Amino acid sequence: MADIDAQTDNGPRIVLGIDYGTTFTGLAWMQTTGHDSPGISNINTYRSWPAKDAPKVPSAKSYSKAEGRSRNWGYDIDDKAIVMRWTKLELEPKEHLREELAILQELVKGLELVKNIRTNPLSGATADVPVHVSKSSEDIVRDYLRDVAREWYQHVRAQGQYIFNRVPLDIVITHPASWSYEARNKTYRAVRSAFSKVMFPTLRNVSFVSEPEASALTLVQDLLSKDRNSFIPGESFVLCDAGGGTVDLVSYRIDRIEPLKLTRVGTISGSKVGAIFVDRAFLEWADVRLKNLNLAPSDYGNGGHFAITPAGKAFLDRFERIKHAFNGTGGGEVQLPRGTEVEEAYQESCASGVLTLTKEDVSGMFEKSVRGTVELIARQIVLVEQEEYDGERCDVKNIFLSGGFAESPYLYQQAKDFADTKAIDLQRADDCWSAVVRGAVLKGMGVGADLPERVKECPRHYGICVSDVFAAWKYDGTDTVKNTYNASQMVHHQVSWLIKKGDVILPDKAIKAKLRVVCQFTDSHVKAGETVRVIFAATNQASPSRNLPDLPIDKNEVVSLDVDLSKLPRNKECKMERAEGRGKYYQVNLVAELEVRHRVTARLMLGDTVLAKHTTTLNGSNQGTTRVAP
Repeated sequence: MADIDAQTDNGPRIVLGIDYGTTFTGLAWMQTTGHDSPGISNINTYRSWPAKDAPKVPSAKSYSKAEGRSRNWGYDIDDKAIVMRWTKLELEPKEHLREELAILQELVKGLELVKNIRTNPLSGATADVPVHVSKSSEDIVRDYLRDVAREWYQHVRAQGQYIFNRVPLDIVITHPASWSYEARNKTYRAVRSAFSKVMFPTLRNVSFVSEPEASALTLVQDLLSKDRNSFIPGESFVLCDAGGGTVDLVSYRIDRIEPLKLTRVGTISGSKVGAIFVDRAFLEWADVRLKNLNLAPSDYGNGGHFAITPAGKAFLDRFERIKHAFNGTGGGEVQLPRGTEVEEAYQESCASGVLTLTKEDVSGMFEKSVRGTVELIARQIVLVEQEEYDGERCDVKNIFLSGGFAESPYLYQQAKDFADTKAIDLQRADDCWSAVVRGAVLKGMGVGADLPERVKECPRHYGICVSDVFAAWKYDGTDTVKNTYNASQMVHHQVSWLIKKGDVILPDKAIKAKLRVVCQFTDSHVKAGETVRVIFAATNQASPSRNLPDLPIDKNEVVSLDVDLSKLPRNKECKMERAEGRGKYYQVNLVAELEVRHRVTARLMLGDTVLAKHTTTLNGSNQGTTRVAP
């Protein structure tokens, strides 16, 4: 991606906001000549989605065989298709080993899905394994966003505008407040693949903005254009962006009205308590009562993503009306498909082919999301009011609700009841649903905020080369060597590409990756003055081999990090018994660490001690060299 001078931000350009959400996705854009003064009224929100005119499109993708002319994404998905939903939540890395093991179990469960899909004539899987079983969450997001990108491209070109060949395009991507680097990187890679330079040759800069910050920008600009009475200098407000997957909060102090000046106070916070957890609770509640519909969403595939069955999709569609109308009173009814079998204990709630939901049933489905949202608001207020600004404590006087989930009457009422106990005003944004994506455009244009910092891409793959323990699934047919210490089979010269070409480099944080290195040696090795060697490798090849000898040295950077064995500990905790009882040896665990930001640094660590270090440029200045790092 080409860097540009700061002055070009004032020239002609298009800013495209992309809000890839857990349940819905939005696109909005604005074009400027560089001499006008764009504002919120100049934002275009894309609405012409296949099968429906709406400000957002469902974040849903199907790989089932389409019937008729169904597009198999967004609103236009066949009723009998297996649907990938809520994939955004699966972009986050698993936090616990238990979650990783669960994914392996779901991979096995995926084989059951194959059997089930083969009975569905629309699945396209009568002879082949269904495509989505082998898809990662990043793959699904990329495929879905390619559909979105193609739709927008055709829309703009159909208007006779050939701007993509001559006007610079900047993209602003939204993300939840508490998202990890891994999730942002997967989203970035998916966006860059979908909105490629082949389709958009003037694509210039990409940046990020948090969803609550983007929502706050829209809210402020909306209020300024209509009513300034909500803003009083010296007071603070909390913005709660309640979306499909996450609920995020940000807080500001109002410093000045003319011209408007806001200062962010406290931290940006958030949690996974969005609207989809109401949907999941409903499907799980119904699945217990109905024998033969298999309603509960399942985690299938390479990324452990959610697959919604046709019956589950139909039930969710029928539940939407109840969910959107629920205000804490009354329940609802859902028509059951013909032939539905009901568990004996729940016959009374499923009379005459109708599943009856009581008020208590529905409020129970909202419990996690509503309680979690109100608790987040309460915690945010406490944190903000502990902050001091210019020697005075911050005073929260307003709470603003935004996001699709904010349209829920029940959530609004529960949040208002809490706000009333604090004598704080609660308001809901006029356009809750598209506030985030419109705020992304405002951020990209610098309306009401500083311009976002542009991200960079890794121009090369960066990796660490060591010998690896042989595994049949990983090194099928590879020559192995027996480890003389523990008798395991080893594969020499294997590179782990820890940071990949195309990974995003954020402006405020370095990429860090680590690899555990096991060093085994004896006293005789130490006396002989031998060293432990770990190799740093970097290449701009598209798909580099794991095998170091396959990497041409003259065209890539290969650097040895050597450490004298005398620098390693040889205490009793390190002593190990050789296999087959042939004496003792030492085993020391080291860590190879890569750090990428403005430069690339490779370190070999023993605890907090740096044993060896190599620093190079992002693009590399040592191609064709092999040297020992001191």
